[in-house]
Amino acid sequence: FMMALWIAFSHRPEQPVRRACEARAADCSASSNPAPSAFMGASLWFNAQPLSLPLIHLPVDACGVLLPGESRRILIEREDDLAALNEMQFACVGVLPTTPHCAGVSTLLNVRETRRQEVGALIEVVSVGRIHASQIEHDRCFTAHARPAFDGRAEPDIDIRKLVAELRSTAEQHDTIRRKLRSTPLPVRLPGSFLSDEVGTLSGMVVPTGRGTHPGSWLEQECARMREELCVADLDAAPAASLERLHALWGVPDEESAELLLLSFAACASLTATQRALACGTLDTAERLRYARRCLLEGTKRMVAQAAIRDALEGVL
Repeated sequence: FMMALWIAFSHRPEQPVRRACEARAADCSASSNPAPSAFMGASLWFNAQPLSLPLIHLPVDACGVLLPGESRRILIEREDDLAALNEMQFACVGVLPTTPHCAGVSTLLNVRETRRQEVGALIEVVSVGRIHASQIEHDRCFTAHARPAFDGRAEPDIDIRKLVAELRSTAEQHDTIRRKLRSTPLPVRLPGSFLSDEVGTLSGMVVPTGRGTHPGSWLEQECARMREELCVADLDAAPAASLERLHALWGVPDEESAELLLLSFAACASLTATQRALACGTLDTAERLRYARRCLLEGTKRMVAQAAIRDALEGVL
């Protein structure tokens, strides 16, 4: 059955849309077959909104869901996931919801590259948005009826600028204490240590594909990295100047709103898998900003306690 599936996966007809948007595993024996612009696939999917969207499993790791702007390389080995790659349109697949925390909200992935392996396929994907996944069925692969998931409009009395300022201030405090703990290692290993390089660390065959480092605080760096992932879809082409072609998929009216939405997800990038799932399923930008700040405050309190323990241990050991 696997051999028949691979024959189908590697030798399907070259329909015009698929030829432009999908990477065929059969052409990747020597190197890789990059898909064109992630914007193009996402935009085409949004405009067409086919009735059925193939779904794949994401490996269970410390990150859980992929937030918009995050990219990963994933080894696909399951037969139904390989079938989903064969059935995808516009180089887009969804993620099979496996956690109750998302409340039916999942992520839309653009498959940017596919490399054939001895067993399965190694794909590079970027999360380009969120979807409501309903009527999930399974035949050769998991499929769902999918429509874009938008954040609702903010209430008139909500001061978004104030929420952003408070979040940035909390993130700076968190970063300061984190650097202090890293500069002076603990004399002994403490269980449950809240160091952000451990929270959200990937394991197994899922690895980040960040394009580089950026100046500024960790929040600014994360936001810039996620924006770059969305804008740099082809390393041989100039990056897009804005997120304009994702506005419709995100349900935002302008670039400022898109940047705000991206910031709210960037603030959740280093949280735990459960917290990230809750952030993904929250359909309110202001509430996500508040939630990210509460999580960072809790993390800061734990790190302050660890710093106090470290200082006490230094006086004893």
